[in-house]
Amino acid sequence: MKNIMLIGGGVGNAVLFSVGKACLENNSKVLYFAGYKKLNDVFKQTLIEHASSVVVWACEEGLIEASRNQDKFFRGNIVDAIISYQKGRLGDTAISLDVIDKIITIGSDKMMKAVNEARKTVLRPYLKSDHVAISSINSPMQCMMKEICAQCMQRHINTKTGEESFVYSCSNQDQDMEFVDFDFLNERLKQNSLQEKLTAKWIDHVQRY
Repeated sequence: MKNIMLIGGGVGNAVLFSVGKACLENNSKVLYFAGYKKLNDVFKQTLIEHASSVVVWACEEGLIEASRNQDKFFRGNIVDAIISYQKGRLGDTAISLDVIDKIITIGSDKMMKAVNEARKTVLRPYLKSDHVAISSINSPMQCMMKEICAQCMQRHINTKTGEESFVYSCSNQDQDMEFVDFDFLNERLKQNSLQEKLTAKWIDHVQRY
């Protein structure tokens, strides 16, 4: 039996429904941190509950009401929610961080970078030294054609040796958080910024008529 911590940001939570459910079916315990910026962004609470043993709802805009007794809520960002949960500020800590075997994070590159940095700093005293941390990398142009155009290329840096390597995210989206260069990911995500802005402007123009 494994103890799994899922960390979802915004629409990234939609991907974790099946992950959490599969973990529960394999007799694992699932500690789920669901993070949002705005209250209107919250969706499918029941599905998240069904995919978890305990949920901590975190929202920067306000408090999300928890419907189960074991679940918690926090106003603020996801890292602060994790710290507050572990320190018992949200009530009883049903699944402590020191029993977590694997962390799976899906969300914006900035959120995942913050979680990765927290693992090595403020969360380090609470986590098992041999835990595994995975990020689902949302690189641009993940066409699923398996290593054709390289627009989804993601840089990795071995933290022990400094060795540089590259991964096609379309072929392997779930990557070792320890090695992911999140600054590189952020730069790659900006490559379509102009097209995205023009598309948004065009949609806004069309909807007026």
